[in-house]
Amino acid sequence: MTMKKALLSGAAALAMVTAAHTAQAADAVGNASATIVAPIAVTQATALSFGNMSPTTAAGSVVISTAGARTATNVDLLTGGTTTAAAFNVTGDNSATFAITLPTSTTLTGPGPAMAVSSFNHDEGGTPALDGSGSAAFNIGATLAVDTSANQTAGAYSGTYNVTVNYN
Repeated sequence: MTMKKALLSGAAALAMVTAAHTAQAADAVGNASATIVAPIAVTQATALSFGNMSPTTAAGSVVISTAGARTATNVDLLTGGTTTAAAFNVTGDNSATFAITLPTSTTLTGPGPAMAVSSFNHDEGGTPALDGSGSAAFNIGATLAVDTSANQTAGAYSGTYNVTVNYN
């Protein structure tokens, strides 16, 4: 075989191998998407209020249930004043589930020793969800600790606490 024929045969074989590899390539189109949901928001509609009370000679507590019922231990409950569970409204993406995070405690301050508020709880259940309009409401109850030995100074006490909602 001549050199010229050998070179042509080699070039033809290389072209076929290259063509065979090119024939093995494939392309695909990928899809991408994104969904923007309405921001979730929470607002207080009604403040948590333990009402009027008078301490006794022992440590006491006042409990406000999520339904607004008030009970006490070693505290005389007095009429007058406002007694309410806290009420909150949530808005966001229609039918989305969300989580509620409540504080473990806070304090009410006033003219005497600060009073601890603890045992925060809500009535929205284990998996709260926004309705088809993107809204929900829930109530919060808690327990107020009143100073021992009737040392709680008379006067108004107040404080704040954080309620957080997040999409699941």
